[in-house]
Amino acid sequence: MKKNYVVIGGQYFFYSYGVYPTLIGAKRVAAKNAEYWDNWQGWHIPAIYRLEDTEEGDNGRYPIPGTVPIAVGYLKGDRVRWN
Repeated sequence: MKKNYVVIGGQYFFYSYGVYPTLIGAKRVAAKNAEYWDNWQGWHIPAIYRLEDTEEGDNGRYPIPGTVPIAVGYLKGDRVRWN
């Protein structure tokens, strides 16, 4: 199965949580890997990018400058919501 979606998080440096074949699978992985950022922003959900909008780097994949994620999660109460 072709992998199409990349989950990328990280506060100071990009961190790739992997490449997944479905958007729902990528959303599940992103929700399970919520990150607590040590500034005023608090909890963050890693963003999801299309595979073609990323490049291979030293620590996995990272977004190509100027691209936007296709899904951005946020916490509402104790649930993850997606834009």
